[in-house]
Amino acid sequence: MTATAERRTWGVPQDARPADPTTLRPLQETPATTPDRLAEAAAAAAAAQRGNWPVDTRRRQALLWRWADVLGEHTEELVQALVTESGKPIREARLEVAGAVEALRYNAGLARSIGGRAGTLPDGSEAHLVREPVGVTAFIVPWNWPLLLLFRDLAPALAAGVTALVKPAPQTTLVTWRALELGRTAGIGDDVVQLVVGDGLVGDALVTHPLVRAVAFTGSTAIGAAIRSAAAPDMTRTLLELGGKASMVVFADADVEKAAETAARASVITSGQMCMACTRLLVQRPVFERARDRVVDVLRSLRLGDPAAEETDMGPLISAGALDRFTGYVDLARSTATLLTGGERISPDGLPGHFVTPAAVAGVAVDSPLVQEDIFGPLITLEPFDDEDGAIEAANATSYGLAASVWSGEGSRAWRVARSLRVGTVWVGGYNRSYPEMPSGGYGSSGLGRTRGVEGLEQFTELKHVHFALPEEE
Repeated sequence: MTATAERRTWGVPQDARPADPTTLRPLQETPATTPDRLAEAAAAAAAAQRGNWPVDTRRRQALLWRWADVLGEHTEELVQALVTESGKPIREARLEVAGAVEALRYNAGLARSIGGRAGTLPDGSEAHLVREPVGVTAFIVPWNWPLLLLFRDLAPALAAGVTALVKPAPQTTLVTWRALELGRTAGIGDDVVQLVVGDGLVGDALVTHPLVRAVAFTGSTAIGAAIRSAAAPDMTRTLLELGGKASMVVFADADVEKAAETAARASVITSGQMCMACTRLLVQRPVFERARDRVVDVLRSLRLGDPAAEETDMGPLISAGALDRFTGYVDLARSTATLLTGGERISPDGLPGHFVTPAAVAGVAVDSPLVQEDIFGPLITLEPFDDEDGAIEAANATSYGLAASVWSGEGSRAWRVARSLRVGTVWVGGYNRSYPEMPSGGYGSSGLGRTRGVEGLEQFTELKHVHFALPEEE
């Protein structure tokens, strides 16, 4: 396959035209951005980048605060749009909108705190380090958490003085458009943040546009690698949060019942369609059966159905393509391992969407695709280990390194294991705890760079050294 052909696959599968994944009813389609319109948008963003936006930190701070307020005022509207377009449960959608609001508020506070450092060098001259915005940045955002993942990166970029071209996934164009429209209401300039719509061809043109100086992408490792390759000739910076294969490591002295329940519930967040979903549960052998039985019980107790209903725990998969992919892994589990529960296609309450029951698999080899590949669906593998070294070796046995969790009643062991795991985030005694103050990102196939925190803001800056020489002696 040629490089051009690979880039043409950056969009969504052909069967994933905008449709409600719960009812399969078609949703409104938004015309793709034309090449001429993309050129106009990039030129306008570049002009805004040369204007007052990067300079007036007080204005940036006030506008980000106002945007957060406006999003908060329209929470239920955005929640309903998220449920309709992505199929995520309404409780999860509310958490997503709240996370987007919090990202704006936190980074508004950083907008006036961007600085470098200064010092006197050995020869008496002065050195000043200053941070400047990297320039026009493209944000390519997935459908699974379209608002949270957009504002996780967009908010610090705007705080740093960057102007933005935002390309949402085709499935969640409408909710993204509405969030950006609310930014206009809050006073964000038309040229500072602009919407770019389309499939992979539009994404290709966006990444390779000469006025785009950085790309922030969240999505699959394969597409992230293609974006990095396409951006390389122009030395365009890439911030990539990619696939994951998160493990939870549970020792015999932990609260096994709580850990197993946490793992089971974390495996079905967004129907397992999330890079930080818990996909592997590693349990010390003496308590393995207890953990296994608890996971099965929890998964079977989950309420599947209409994501707009308050009582729903898990909604549908996003598309027929996602359903086919998941079914393929379930078939592999049936033929090579032990499928403990789940993996069945269902129609709760007669809904025709892409619903499946969450699956748990045991007796799986560590080199199996079930362990090695990012399934992106509600399937968790259960794997026993004997001792600390075995747990670390098993947890580090994939190319991914986004997140992990450790449960132990012995603090020193939890610390040792956490330090030994090759991942960007380790939760001890918990799972999926993300905060705008704390950076996140991946090792290995899980990406490059860090999002959130001061470190996330600095991803959107260039560091400049300004040197003041000693005055010449008369």
